[in-house]
Amino acid sequence: MSNVFKSFLAAAQHAWFLQRKKGLRQRIQRQYGNSQDAEIREAVGFIEHHPELELPLGMTPPYEWVSEYAARNVRVEKDESTGLLYVRVNNNRVFFPRKATPANVQQAVAIGQLEQDPRSPHRYVGDGFNVESGDVGVFIGASDGLFCLSLIDRLSKAYLFEPNTDWQEPLHATFAPWGDKVEVVPLAVGSRDGGGQVSLDHFFRDRTSPNFIQVDVDGLEQDVLNGARDLLRNSSKLRLSLCTYHKRLDFPLFASQLGMMGYTIEHSPGFFFIGVRKPYFRRGVLYASRIAKLKTSS
Repeated sequence: MSNVFKSFLAAAQHAWFLQRKKGLRQRIQRQYGNSQDAEIREAVGFIEHHPELELPLGMTPPYEWVSEYAARNVRVEKDESTGLLYVRVNNNRVFFPRKATPANVQQAVAIGQLEQDPRSPHRYVGDGFNVESGDVGVFIGASDGLFCLSLIDRLSKAYLFEPNTDWQEPLHATFAPWGDKVEVVPLAVGSRDGGGQVSLDHFFRDRTSPNFIQVDVDGLEQDVLNGARDLLRNSSKLRLSLCTYHKRLDFPLFASQLGMMGYTIEHSPGFFFIGVRKPYFRRGVLYASRIAKLKTSS
């Protein structure tokens, strides 16, 4: 595809998006104004109470509680021995890349904490869906490691996959207190092996299978699933936390695929309001569980 055509296509897509934005608030009201679903009503109510907001809202969840998380409240410190910036979260230090500014760190931590609020559509775990003591955890798109850190004391082993080289040094610094319990893997996870990428089926061929997998890879979640078919089919105890907000039809697609494999499907609370096409409200994270029941002697 030529650069000229790419530029033309991008301009056409942008023009289409701007056109679809017109009347979006009215279309939301027509479709959902009479909904009896409590979660839908809460999201629509927020939109109605804030006519000053430009729609769609993108990655900001449509809820009043979001204002409780302010970047200015995050205290940033500097480690004198390494020169890395860090924040303290539950008495643990979370380090950030060398190129990060204090403002970058404040914003990242505020967003990370907002995302894992119990009310958040971005929450990776929920009521009845969480890691258990002794589990092996996999975190794909680990970024700053905040989420893994919140679970680390319950895990027997954690694998953090993060291909961004900027995060290698800070991740090793953050998880240094846990030694060999945590393995930082500088690879992307997908459906093939080689070229900086690895599939879960290949990676865990000679390792203990995970019990918890969290995936947040900017719309490439299907590729991760494609490379984990054997693992998904053969696991007797596995919880999969899978982001579905990047693409508008991912939740029903993944729910169908995993449901056919015998997984129980749930989801995080609430919605995102990201796009200009139906469904306007997207589920943020799919929870899939397969927990084999122990046989009892008669």
